[in-house]
Amino acid sequence: MMQVLPAKGSESYIRALFWETVSIGNPLPFTLSCARRYEELGLGWYLTQGINDAAVVERDGNVIGYGLFCADAQSFRKHQNRQILLLAIEVLFAFFTFRTNVESRRFYWYRIRDSLTIFRSRNTLPADVHAHAHLNVNRANHDAVAARMLRDHSDAMCRRHGLNAYFGEMNAVGGKRLLSLRRVGGDVVNESRNFTFSWLAGAQVRRLTLVRTVDSQREMAA
Repeated sequence: MMQVLPAKGSESYIRALFWETVSIGNPLPFTLSCARRYEELGLGWYLTQGINDAAVVERDGNVIGYGLFCADAQSFRKHQNRQILLLAIEVLFAFFTFRTNVESRRFYWYRIRDSLTIFRSRNTLPADVHAHAHLNVNRANHDAVAARMLRDHSDAMCRRHGLNAYFGEMNAVGGKRLLSLRRVGGDVVNESRNFTFSWLAGAQVRRLTLVRTVDSQREMAA
C-alpha cells in the first residue's frame, strides 16, 4: 500500500534518500568532501522553514520518495545564499589543507558551472512564478503512481498558498524523461546542460525546467 504522509518526523529518511539518489538515481561513486554542508544546501530550508509543506510517500511502511515545496522564494534565497557562502568557505579550507579528494574538487567545480546556468535559466520563468517543487523517488519505485502522488501533493501546496503555478527541474539522459514529463504535466521553459551529472553519468544530461499551472478551483484528485 502506498500513501502520502506529512514529512515532519521523517527528516532522516529524506536525508538518506537524498544521498541514495543524488547522482541520477544513484549514490555518488566516491566520498564527497564537505558532504554535510552540501546536504544542508540541498535540503536544509525544506526540512526547517518548509517542513509543513513537505511530504513523503510510503510503501509498506518504507519511505520511497519525498516532495518538497517552497512558496517563500525570498526566505529560500536568503537561506541558500548563506549556505553557498558557508559551503564555499568549507570547500576552500578543505582544499588548502589537503583534506579533499580529486573527485570532490571536480564535483564542486562542475556545481559552480551548473549554478551559473541555473541562475540564467531563472530568467526564462514567467514573471509571476516564484514557487517551486522538488520531487524525488528512489530508483526501485520509479512508477507513475508515486510520481502522480507527489505531483498532486505539490498541486495542493500551490493552492494552499493561493498560487496558480510553480516550477521544477528534471534531468534527462537522452529522451528517457519525456514519459516522466507527461506524468508530471507542465511546460518546458528552459533546457540546458547539467555539467555535474553529465560528468558523473558519462553521457549528455540535460536539465529541463518546467512550469506547472494549477487550476485553483480544481479538486486535488486530477
